[in-house]
Amino acid sequence: MQSSRGARAAVPVRLVVDIGNTTTTLAIFTGDEEPSVESVPSALFADSSTMREVFGNMARKHGEPQAVAICSVVPSAAAAGSALLESLFSVPVLTICCKLRLPFRLDYATPHTFGADRLALCAWSRHLFSEKPVIAVDIGTAITFDVLDTAGNYRGGLIMPGIDMMAGALHSRTAQLPQVRIDRPESLLGRSTDECIKSGVFWGAVKQIGGLVDAIRGDLVRDSGESTVEVIVTGGNSRIIVPEIGPVSVIDELAVLRGSDLLLRMNMP
Repeated sequence: MQSSRGARAAVPVRLVVDIGNTTTTLAIFTGDEEPSVESVPSALFADSSTMREVFGNMARKHGEPQAVAICSVVPSAAAAGSALLESLFSVPVLTICCKLRLPFRLDYATPHTFGADRLALCAWSRHLFSEKPVIAVDIGTAITFDVLDTAGNYRGGLIMPGIDMMAGALHSRTAQLPQVRIDRPESLLGRSTDECIKSGVFWGAVKQIGGLVDAIRGDLVRDSGESTVEVIVTGGNSRIIVPEIGPVSVIDELAVLRGSDLLLRMNMP
């Protein structure tokens, strides 16, 4: 009889590394199970010995990966991470980019500037909603909107500052406004400077995101005749914003990781 350890090792292990501006998320995928996820500060990629220890611990726990993908919006960290992973596990590292085989058609004037995280999110959106128009929203350091039509054609998108970036700009570009941590205010109107900043940034983002989703949905309904437009939302600040913006089909903070894993499987030799 094969041991449970041997049976587990027989399942191909895939590692996806999502390197963001602030946080890097590491996900181990095995079969169709939910991924095992860990997060570390992206600044740690400057310390190769620490990252060797992090990746080594994951490999000891889950088995060495047979396939690896890096999805990154930080080119220097992606290059360092790719070199480190190839030396650790002796497998080619797939970098998520527009040159890969994609499950949607990317019509974009500058495809090389289309973020890897947006590619992965669009890929996962198309996988979930293969015959429906979809609006994919990532509420992270930046807030991005990307739109696919029923046929899987990329229709376009929008990029705006994220809520932490908005709050940071108010602090850094003025003489007296403090740095404020943004979460859901108790009321619409603030009664202190901190509360006013929190309310302005939070409710301003809610109205922008909700209004843009409604406007995009209206365009898609008019253009395609579809009565239903799906909305998928991800990103670190998604859970505080989504309850305020109306109906959403899927909220999944791991959507970029899942899309990166999908592209890894689609592009493996």
